[in-house]
Amino acid sequence: MPPGPEDNLPAERFRSTIALLSITTVAGVGLGYPLTGLITEGFGYHGSFWFGALVSAAALVSAALVVPRSRHLACRRFDVVGAVLFGAVLAGLLLVLSKGGSWGWTSPALLGLLAASLACLAVWIVYELRIGPPLVDLRKLRNRVVLTADVIGLAAGIGMYLLLSLVTRLAQAPVGAGHGFGASVVVTGMILLPFSVGSLLAGRAVPLVAGRLSWRLTLPLSCGVVLVSMLLFALSRSGLWELFLVTGVAGVGVGCVFALVPGLIVNSVAAQEVGSAMGFNQVLRYVGFSTEAR
Repeated sequence: MPPGPEDNLPAERFRSTIALLSITTVAGVGLGYPLTGLITEGFGYHGSFWFGALVSAAALVSAALVVPRSRHLACRRFDVVGAVLFGAVLAGLLLVLSKGGSWGWTSPALLGLLAASLACLAVWIVYELRIGPPLVDLRKLRNRVVLTADVIGLAAGIGMYLLLSLVTRLAQAPVGAGHGFGASVVVTGMILLPFSVGSLLAGRAVPLVAGRLSWRLTLPLSCGVVLVSMLLFALSRSGLWELFLVTGVAGVGVGCVFALVPGLIVNSVAAQEVGSAMGFNQVLRYVGFSTEAR
């Protein structure tokens, strides 16, 4: 049998490990909020941003030192032009969303930036379809499973941060406003801890559930759990404890979704395309996060 992508793991652990790595992104959200809340209270907002920068730098150095090279995949030229074009597209579109309210949605500057971003997107698509190897193999989107996984990643990113943003705003809103709880930054961060716990537990349970029900049923059910958390938030906001319940249920749903998506991609592309396909899916998630934040 030719070597597969599982260079450093047994084949039976490969999918579960990929799923766990995907879940850590979600779990980090719930753990990061209370930690940055403590740092913000002690050192201000600038301190929390510097802390994030240091953690990111430490992760980069650790990856460079610890993660080994593949023993069977040949090194390929990095698509610098494609990366620059794609970065310009994302920066332009997110700037349009963030400045629409202040510039005016019909202002010439905003419309010009939107047109330039869409033109850059068209150039990027044509370039990626012609170059080899591309930054993102867009032809893989013809695969319905890969396309579904990418759409779900984008939608889940938007939905997850939309809910968490509303929860934190409600928790910190003044009591006198008639709908808030006046919680501190630290308490607001603690409200998101059940989100991390729920996502981690879901990540452990998904292989067992999917093994019995198949991913075709497990994935819609997971999305349904996320919907239930949003309904709970819409209907039950009389006590602070209800916000803990909402984030816990949301964590279970989002954790299941993000644990299932990597397996769909891994099973639908060739070994040498796993990195590119997973990377593009991760980017779409963060596009969803950033889109909601605007």
